[in-house]
Amino acid sequence: MLEPVRSRSRFETIECENKKMELSDEPKSWVEEARNRVKRISDLDPRDRLDIVYGIGLCCSTLAKSMQGWMQWIGNLSLKDFEQRELEEIFGIIKKATVQLMELDIDKTSKYEESHGLRQKPVGRENRLVS
Repeated sequence: MLEPVRSRSRFETIECENKKMELSDEPKSWVEEARNRVKRISDLDPRDRLDIVYGIGLCCSTLAKSMQGWMQWIGNLSLKDFEQRELEEIFGIIKKATVQLMELDIDKTSKYEESHGLRQKPVGRENRLVS
């Protein structure tokens, strides 16, 4: 018996396309995957709040994966192979992006907490660890 046809939501379509792409393609190097993610993010043109939230999620997951890779390089000392000039460039870019993202985080989290009647718990002396 045939099942009734129903239209797919935007997220089901995206999820389906992503799974098909991931399953049909051979494993990609991080550089190939990163280029694909950059293109997908660059091509985003959100039309409504749901699209914007999806875009924020895609950006955040992409950054998280990239930062995980940087942390691996730091952990296994791969960055030692870079010249000081390259390291200074990497540090400058990552520092600037980190400050911008953390300022955004602080601003939006503070506004959210204020608008929802939440407040941060003050760090009291009794909660501090002494070494």
